[in-house]
Amino acid sequence: MQTISETTSLGKLLAKAPEVRCKKCDGKTVKAGARKTARGPVQKYQCLRCGALFSSSPMPHRSYPPAVILNAITEYDLGKTIAGTKAYLLQRFKKDVPQSTLHAWLSQFKNVCTFVAYRKKYSLTEEEAIISRTFDHRQEYKFAFHRLKMNLFCKAKFPEARKYLWDIADHCPHHLFVSEENGRCSDAKLAGVKLAVVRQPDNNAVLLARLGLMLAKRATERHQAIQRFMLVNDTATIAVEVPIYLYPHEAPDLGLTRPVTGHIDLLQVRYDHLCILDYKPDAKHETNAQYQTYLYARALSVRTGIPLNKIQWAYFDDKDYYAVNLAEDASRADGRVPLDAL
Repeated sequence: MQTISETTSLGKLLAKAPEVRCKKCDGKTVKAGARKTARGPVQKYQCLRCGALFSSSPMPHRSYPPAVILNAITEYDLGKTIAGTKAYLLQRFKKDVPQSTLHAWLSQFKNVCTFVAYRKKYSLTEEEAIISRTFDHRQEYKFAFHRLKMNLFCKAKFPEARKYLWDIADHCPHHLFVSEENGRCSDAKLAGVKLAVVRQPDNNAVLLARLGLMLAKRATERHQAIQRFMLVNDTATIAVEVPIYLYPHEAPDLGLTRPVTGHIDLLQVRYDHLCILDYKPDAKHETNAQYQTYLYARALSVRTGIPLNKIQWAYFDDKDYYAVNLAEDASRADGRVPLDAL
């Protein structure tokens, strides 16, 4: 995984936000609402020592709003040419961005929005690249997968996952997901399963989440904003909101009494593993996400036939990334944090 130098402008932009100190007296501060600007809402702070008020921009030292920059990268990665991206920004945001500036943005963000490198090799359109379905599973889920990335990274290594995504798009067993008699992976408590958690704050998913959140206008849009941004701009992410299910007889060791269902937030291919990611707005204080993602992994293994040791699972937000492993595999990873310490 590439790391971003803290000395670069992009590194400063995406670095974990340090404690905000007062610009006048260097005292500690608290958040004090937000003010609306032409570039979007900007966080306000108040000093606990002198009472001074000041604000902090999410993308400092930029001539354009975050939405313009991030939509430019997204539209280019969806297949628009540089000229087409320029025209899109002019129409939607009334911003006439020079083509040289667009090239600079693609270069500056290439270590995080890694699909740019592949986009330059392939011609595509959004209709060709993104296959999507909207499922009414007690609430609306927007399942989608990136056909180009799936063909590039799954066709040889994980053809079973590729087949499952195509099959579930048109032959999803909706009755399992709408029945109130069935359980949900997010509610499951697996007392007999011992899991260990590894905190990895520098994972690229954290950086992508920070950018994706800048496109969410309200809290209810956070999941979808991050999912779409990663599906389009991240090389590893091949699918979002993937329906998954598991019958009791398929995992007798778990002691399930009824089928369980769920939707994988993000499915990735990383080297020789599939990776299941679940976005949690406050990941540090999650108490059940490790069991939820483990059930996702078990279900995906059963549905595809891919061995569990070829699947990784984790949950994250815009600050931290928590990888989960079976406790007996704990010796394989460093920096492990006990569950009761999270």
